Amino acid sequence: MPLRLIIMKKLSFLCLLLVAISKCTFAQEDFPDMRSWAIYGDSIERYVYADTAFIRVSPDTRQAPVDTLFAGDNILVLQVTKNGLTVRGLRGPWLQVTYTKNGEQKKGYIWQGLVSLTPLRRGDTKFVAAIERRSDSLYLNEDRQRDTLHRFVVKVKAVQNGVIKSTATFITDDDESANFGYGKIMSGMGLTNVQNIVIISFGGEACGIPTYDYYLAWTADQRLVRLPDKMNVGDAGAYYHSENFIFPNEKNGRPDVITWEMSTEEATDKLDKNGEYIMAVTEKGSKTYAWDPVTYKVTELKQ
Repeated sequence: MPLRLIIMKKLSFLCLLLVAISKCTFAQEDFPDMRSWAIYGDSIERYVYADTAFIRVSPDTRQAPVDTLFAGDNILVLQVTKNGLTVRGLRGPWLQVTYTKNGEQKKGYIWQGLVSLTPLRRGDTKFVAAIERRSDSLYLNEDRQRDTLHRFVVKVKAVQNGVIKSTATFITDDDESANFGYGKIMSGMGLTNVQNIVIISFGGEACGIPTYDYYLAWTADQRLVRLPDKMNVGDAGAYYHSENFIFPNEKNGRPDVITWEMSTEEATDKLDKNGEYIMAVTEKGSKTYAWDPVTYKVTELKQ
């Protein structure tokens, strides 16, 4: 059984918190494949994700496109419609958007799968990420029966002035952890020949649901390179599984080495002076990875 499913089995006793959502609730309920975009409300800033995206006059494909946009172009989502379309195994709604082209403000409709999960930018470089397609696979469950592991392929594109400079892909689970997709950009964190580190995260924003962080290096010669990933999950006062990275420019960091640290804590039956259960560490671990600034390879070092 995959490790992530084992972890989820261990967390079966944990609670699920209610998540407050907006007037666009139907978009998440009717189009679960698109929940990672978390497009709620109006005037939501996004980028075009597709290399080439057609803008339509209505939320369907019955009429010819009225305009063409390209990866990295800015759009503003005005409304999520109830009209749906299935592409690459993903079913999603049409979005009403506004955008500027040749100095003119325009409106139209675009399918949500052609839009980025979140707007990420550093200088003149936009990091455009979205779920590219499904990547489901079969496995034998604990009853030795075939079951389906539902997963998504996620692609990240580095775009400068309308030109795609580099791409990288990874796979994430299609479960509660995919309820929200978001990201951030850090410095190169002391890694040689790395301008920035881009983090794309998927989480459920509820107890017992993991958050997965996928790290990519943006190198000095404009390449996106996969780095190790990490995962965190917990239930306040009951269970915590924590993973953390130490980069070269951080305390205890080493030149061109990434250190991964893991700790698991579970509540004991003892109480502290505030009446809270005392946590006990049940598992700890660490790994070290060497970053090669010439080949851009990441190699796990033997302990």
